[in-house]
Amino acid sequence: MSRRRHFVSQSSLIAIAAIVAGCSMLSPRPDRTRFYLLTAASAQTRIASPAAMVLGLGPIELPGYLDQAQIVTRVAPNRIDLSPTDRWAETLDANVRDVVAHELVSRLPNAHIVNFPWYPTVRISYRIEIKFDRFERAGANSTELAARWTIRDGRSDQILMTRDARFAEAAANDSMESAAAALSSDLGDLADQIAAAIVQLNQSQASGG
Repeated sequence: MSRRRHFVSQSSLIAIAAIVAGCSMLSPRPDRTRFYLLTAASAQTRIASPAAMVLGLGPIELPGYLDQAQIVTRVAPNRIDLSPTDRWAETLDANVRDVVAHELVSRLPNAHIVNFPWYPTVRISYRIEIKFDRFERAGANSTELAARWTIRDGRSDQILMTRDARFAEAAANDSMESAAAALSSDLGDLADQIAAAIVQLNQSQASGG
């Protein structure tokens, strides 16, 4: 009789342990997903643009492998890693476009930006196209931007200037916050190039060159 009681007691303990383990497996796990945004700098050196102008921004093209919410890190020339927890808070192409637009306006205070596509009735002074080849973390502590930008005449659509741009920014540390800040700084460097080119073109056209 005592042996039977011992068997029943042991079976009960096993059943209780299984129930507890099952509840533990089914209980909700904490969501460790974190969301990030690129941001424009709060203050930039302004370039004296001589007259009001309308800049058409776009199209802006990013590589297909960046068209996803997961943040990409290049760990080798032919290998990338996708973060299991770090995400962009909005689509990367929209975030890049907004930051570049803000950075250009901060440098060209007389400029008004319209995003591609715009209505045919909008009179564009210059059209800016940007095609990115790289825009990602390069390892844990740096970032890389590689792009080709083109400025076209807003009326004739003639190409006025095309340049290749490449920037690498050292992140403050290996955190994703620092990576997002470094990528934002890369976009600021890109805006510096484009804004200077627009002023140069505008001055050349004003002098009849």
